[in-house]
Amino acid sequence: MPLEQEIGDVEGIHKLKEVISDLHYRNPMDVEQILNYPRENKSLMESPMDEEIIQGVMDVPANDEQNLDDSGVLPHVSPKEAFLAVDTLKNYLIQHEKNIPDLVYSLLKVKDEIVFDLHAKKK
Repeated sequence: MPLEQEIGDVEGIHKLKEVISDLHYRNPMDVEQILNYPRENKSLMESPMDEEIIQGVMDVPANDEQNLDDSGVLPHVSPKEAFLAVDTLKNYLIQHEKNIPDLVYSLLKVKDEIVFDLHAKKK
């Protein structure tokens, strides 16, 4: 890098520092803090595991409204209906502000399994 360009870069940095100091911002963050925001990292670390999510769903008590059909027979769900339901849930999770990548990845695996089962039944 030519000396003139280095001097220009240094002068530009000094001007930028002056502008920043003129703003009198009380809590300047360094680049590392911006890129690795601690609260964001903490929320990613607290993401529930697949087993915890499944257990949480299994532990939910059934409503009286959900138990109107006492026959004990589950309604038939076609592979296409299951695929569309999983796809809709995946899209919802991707759009949700607390996006949980592991859960989205798990749903993609479920979709693959549904497609695999669908192709296996056709043979």
